[in-house]
Amino acid sequence: MPAPMYRLETFGKLALIGGTGGSLSHQRRRLALLALVSAAGERGLSRDQLMGYLWPESTAANGRHSLEQQIHGLRRTFGESLFIGVNPVRLNPDVISSDVGDFDRAIARGELADGVALYGGPFLQGFYLDDAPEFERWADSERRRLATRYAEALDRLAENAAQSGNHADAVRWRRRLVEADHLSSRFALGLMRALAAAGDRTAALQHARIYEALVREELESDPDPSVTKYAAELRSGLDETVLVPAARTGNETASPAPPTEPSPPPVSAELEIPARVEAEGKERRNLWIAGVALVAIVVVGAVSWFNRKDAPALDSNKIVVIPFRTTSADSSVHYLREGVVDLISPMLTGEGGPSAVDARTAISTWNRVTRGREGTADDARAVARALGAERVLTGSFVEAGGRLTVNGSVISGSTGEIRRLTSVTGTVDSVNKLLDAFVAQLLARESRLSEPSISTLTSHSLPAVRAYLDGRAAYRRADEDRANESFTRALEIDSTFALAAFELALSTGKILRNEICRGEICRVFSIVPGFAPSDQSDDVFDRAVGLAWDYRSKLGKRDLPLLEALHGSEYPRVSSAREILSNLRRAISAAPDRPEAQYLLGVLLLYQGPALGLPDSRASAVSAFQIALALDSSYLAPRARLVDAAAFARDTAALRNAAGTYLTRDSTGATAQYVRWLLAAFEGENASRQASRESLRRMHPTALEQIYLTGQMTGIGGDDLDEAVKITVAAATDPQDKAFAYRRAEVLALNRGQPARAASLLRNMDAAVRATGSASNFLTFAMAGAMFSDGDRALADSAARDLAMTLSRDTLRPLTRNEIRRTSVAMSLQSLWYLDNGDTARAAAAARWLRRHVEGQPRNRVLLALPEMLIASRSRKPEGTALRALVDSIALAGCCQLPDFVNLALARAFEESGDDAGALRVTRRGSWYFPPRFMTSYLRQEGRVAARIGDQSGAIRAYEHYLALRSNPEPRLRAQRDSVQAEVNRLKRSR
Repeated sequence: MPAPMYRLETFGKLALIGGTGGSLSHQRRRLALLALVSAAGERGLSRDQLMGYLWPESTAANGRHSLEQQIHGLRRTFGESLFIGVNPVRLNPDVISSDVGDFDRAIARGELADGVALYGGPFLQGFYLDDAPEFERWADSERRRLATRYAEALDRLAENAAQSGNHADAVRWRRRLVEADHLSSRFALGLMRALAAAGDRTAALQHARIYEALVREELESDPDPSVTKYAAELRSGLDETVLVPAARTGNETASPAPPTEPSPPPVSAELEIPARVEAEGKERRNLWIAGVALVAIVVVGAVSWFNRKDAPALDSNKIVVIPFRTTSADSSVHYLREGVVDLISPMLTGEGGPSAVDARTAISTWNRVTRGREGTADDARAVARALGAERVLTGSFVEAGGRLTVNGSVISGSTGEIRRLTSVTGTVDSVNKLLDAFVAQLLARESRLSEPSISTLTSHSLPAVRAYLDGRAAYRRADEDRANESFTRALEIDSTFALAAFELALSTGKILRNEICRGEICRVFSIVPGFAPSDQSDDVFDRAVGLAWDYRSKLGKRDLPLLEALHGSEYPRVSSAREILSNLRRAISAAPDRPEAQYLLGVLLLYQGPALGLPDSRASAVSAFQIALALDSSYLAPRARLVDAAAFARDTAALRNAAGTYLTRDSTGATAQYVRWLLAAFEGENASRQASRESLRRMHPTALEQIYLTGQMTGIGGDDLDEAVKITVAAATDPQDKAFAYRRAEVLALNRGQPARAASLLRNMDAAVRATGSASNFLTFAMAGAMFSDGDRALADSAARDLAMTLSRDTLRPLTRNEIRRTSVAMSLQSLWYLDNGDTARAAAAARWLRRHVEGQPRNRVLLALPEMLIASRSRKPEGTALRALVDSIALAGCCQLPDFVNLALARAFEESGDDAGALRVTRRGSWYFPPRFMTSYLRQEGRVAARIGDQSGAIRAYEHYLALRSNPEPRLRAQRDSVQAEVNRLKRSR
């Protein structure tokens, strides 16, 4: 019987492989339908069940129509014989197979080893559907069922191996059980017993310590007595001096030791942050535990498995390129020591040959193992084992008289076997050709397939290659300025150098970008401060991403998904946070050992996780940062964002720890200035605080930006924030820069309760924009500020009249596509203004204009939905429910394509409909939509609604944040501030 044409892979992902399977990669509903039917196996699913899972909110007729469309589309793509039966619906195994079906059948037949080999991770990891809660509940249930069957199969395999005396296999199966659940005392005890039976009591005791530390850290409880008792039994028969020292748990007393870096985790899909943390069962725990546990397991492995016959199998398709030795009378070839890793690794993509570990991770691990000394073959094997690779490529460059010789060897990580490669020799300026020849023979031995040449992947120009390698080395040293200069120089020499453009985009660290237009002139900038002045680095980022995308055919499959995350589907327009999140998960799946991808995922989860409705997103962000650091301990950016995470949690102890660790690595940079300020601000008024305040005028612009953002998001350092924006405004000289500086200052002024100052700043912004010959957004900013943030009402009234006159003129003539977009934004705001002033008739008329011009444009549908939703909610019309659900689903896309007041308007609609719980949910989500605009409005609304539904702690927390920002309001808002203070006092008394 011929094999099926297609295969559905559901473990660790959801993907259809074979033929035109890739065409479904963005058709999530069809993939979900296939997953449902494949998991049902031979019994299939009824059409009513499928409709209930995929279209639970639709009417029966609409759901039936949607199902028929999806089935018809699948049959048109994959053939009429794809499905068997009409009702129930089953997959035809002759056309499509699935790993979940094969898994269930293998386990049922007792072919346990074959079954567990198919389990590549949690069921449907990284896949979710919007507006399909029943599907999500089904996926959760199925994920738990399959995880349980997987664990039971491993347990039986381990028992069978132990009974037959095969202790090596017993250990292997037990380790996989521990990887599935690090906190299970039963699994921990099983592994310890298996290790002891194999004669490795040292490793058994080490695992006991790992388990105990994890339980105390995560569960804040004592470990299971059965584990501690068995550990004591083992310890009584083993001299403690032979044990490798374990990490202290915090309960031990010992003299302080210098901080050490964690070993990197194995490079595998296990490093991927689960795609939807709220649906991952046990993975909903703080996800950093998984990374820490994997790191700890590797530490044990490096000590106790190194020369054992029962060492776990390494990935036979993975190879680590480590730095080569260099010998030369001068320094002319020293740049190739680490540079060879950067050059060769991108060539080994796994497409028909070995796949190289990420260059940055390989170099970091090598430096950690060797600690500055000349490495040995045993060191190379240690690196290979730590990174899960079967092979390691090592070698040397020898220069003499202008001639360069490249020598090399491939070492087996498991056996230590060394296979030498033939040396190649040429002139010093022919590095590309030499390395091409060198890699060609490696591939001939390893895969017998050819790969692109180094010059194809990088550049034909040796000066461009050297500049690129200089940038890579600087980036690893956390010298972003030097890295950007070097990558830029490489692109100036060769503008088609895709790798240099890609690395330049990564080194700027830009993600979650917002587009602000002043008439025809638009600027895109990141809402997350980086390590360089944002206005400059955003321009650099745009150019770098554009060039990398134009020449993306020169990038490998490990790099492309991350470039897609940086680029987005609508470039140069910004992507939504949800799209970026999806792309980052694909990037991590393609290259889980890339520290930058883990860092960017952490940034997105930290800054936008709440806006996307993801629970425990801060813990997940911390996990991603910890994994990035485990992969490369010299990476500064994750350390800076760990400081932010502690600040956002208002955890002073964690902040001191994270800040102290950061400052040991960077004591002079812009972010170091910010970190010192943050520490002083959390300590309150003291000498350090005063010194930090006095240093504001000497701070780097990036430090001031970070102060501006974090200060508002945490409610600390109010006076310093005022001073920081004054400095920023004064430093801006270009009219466009001046306009953006005024705009940032206006946002802060409204949050600080200073509407008159905000109005003055808006007028200054308007004048700066008009000086460039562009149209200003002055009118809409003034109106939004008054409606949603205590802005100057008289200024907004005047702006509304001017905007109405402008719209009257514009709507009487044909409009271009871009003009329709701008006019629709203005018309939507005008409709909300009418509604805010009680003029429902004019609000409805504006909404009707929007319906004629916006309907059918998915990107702009929220402009129509907002006024219609508020009109329907205010009058309690039946369609209000559907409109609120629509806006709610749109807003879950997160930053940065939607009006930044979308969640405030939605919260008001929920309140007016009597749904306080819904209002509180979107208010808390919305305060993170685009921090920090309208922050005090969100906080006051959160406090009011939380108090009304009985969440006193939440109300107090929100109100106190509000009071911290409104510490010095203008006179007309003092009564509001005093009223909030009185409410806080009342709530505290009533607790």
